[in-house]
Amino acid sequence: MIIEVPHNSPRIRVVIKADQPKELQEVATKYWEIAEDGTWARTVGSIGEQQWVAATVNSVSHAVLLNSLCINCDEPIRVNNRSWAAKVGGKYLDRLNDRYLCPECSNVQRQEQEHEERLRAEAARAEKEREKEKAEEEARKIADALADEDAKDGSTSRLPSDGSPGLPLYLALVNHAAYRPSEPLPSLADLDPLGWTGDTDLDTAALLDLYRAHLVAIASESPHDAFVLSEQDGNVRFLVTDIKWRLVGGSKVTTSIAEEISNYFVIGSGPEPQNARQALAELVERMEITNVISYLDGLLTKKYDYPEVPEARRQELAEVVKKGFAAGYTAGQMICFAWRAADSAAAWKERNAHMGPPEASSATVTILNNKIDKAIEVRHAIPEYDPPRWHQQPVALIVLRKLNADVKRVRDRSVIDACQQCDHQGLRETDTGALIRCIHAPGPQNELQDEAADV
Repeated sequence: MIIEVPHNSPRIRVVIKADQPKELQEVATKYWEIAEDGTWARTVGSIGEQQWVAATVNSVSHAVLLNSLCINCDEPIRVNNRSWAAKVGGKYLDRLNDRYLCPECSNVQRQEQEHEERLRAEAARAEKEREKEKAEEEARKIADALADEDAKDGSTSRLPSDGSPGLPLYLALVNHAAYRPSEPLPSLADLDPLGWTGDTDLDTAALLDLYRAHLVAIASESPHDAFVLSEQDGNVRFLVTDIKWRLVGGSKVTTSIAEEISNYFVIGSGPEPQNARQALAELVERMEITNVISYLDGLLTKKYDYPEVPEARRQELAEVVKKGFAAGYTAGQMICFAWRAADSAAAWKERNAHMGPPEASSATVTILNNKIDKAIEVRHAIPEYDPPRWHQQPVALIVLRKLNADVKRVRDRSVIDACQQCDHQGLRETDTGALIRCIHAPGPQNELQDEAADV
């Protein structure tokens, strides 16, 4: 049961529980009393101890603000204390309300918010569960794919098609694996930016050719992030740059395949091997040029704290380096040329205070060109410099450089003329009467060459 206390203000109605003691009702009446000027008639402290008064009023009464209507249902807003009354209706309880709800509407709003929060929480849990199931399914499919890769034993291996960049790269992979038998072949992301051949696109194409030919397989050490599930068919896909590899088959199998590929380049007959040899020579030339340019850039940045050769002169730099190799200078001599060019450019900058590091880096191209031209003209003896330890050359360079040298050696006129086992064309006859390319080995020809006669 409640009673409404008559009030001298048209702005407020006070409601007190009738079943409360009279003294508590009097406290509530005094608490809500309004003076003639529209403000509160009494301070809380004049009624009694503040915390006791506040607790008493909250438990036995409330006030209805007649001029402050709920923005949802247009009913007067009910408040439990004077601070809320002033917050909603202002100092004189006459302010029109444009933001607050009555307790009933607030409860409805709170219930709706709680319901929405429960729905969001349930949706988040469901999404988390779906992600968990998806991750488990992805992990299972990746594990199955790796198991299939581990099962590859070389029984279905074959050589890539003629002209594939995978043919020479396989030799570099075998050489790399020979000195790291317990480790997977590194991914392109693991290698120096120059990668295997100095050309990321070529490396990618070569590895894919070898993978399709079942000569290499994905190593189980490959990172999980290197695999993705296709949205179209749900199958496992992999990022070629992030995958680690392994050679398929044991050491005897890989050695045999490497020898077959080597003989294909060195003594293979017909247009396809000839085209492969030409492509190999061009690849090695590009790798040598890339290696010298990379060394020069590293020298400028690491030793002199200069920028790399500017982009506008890089094509010119490549032509200068190519000219040096075409003149017959070795890789070690070109390293020497590059070192001298950088040193001369740095000295030139020190003598010209108005010149900055970018100008010095650009000047190395001109200086290198002049030094090569002068050496060609006067036939200077150029020493061979080994690159420093900080320089990272293309990983396959040493192997492919040797392969290209072997190809040139067996066709070198001076070597053919000095060989006692072949004719003037560099061919020799086998025991079966077939003519094959002579490798000009000292002593009896090895059996491997005879076996490669049908290549």
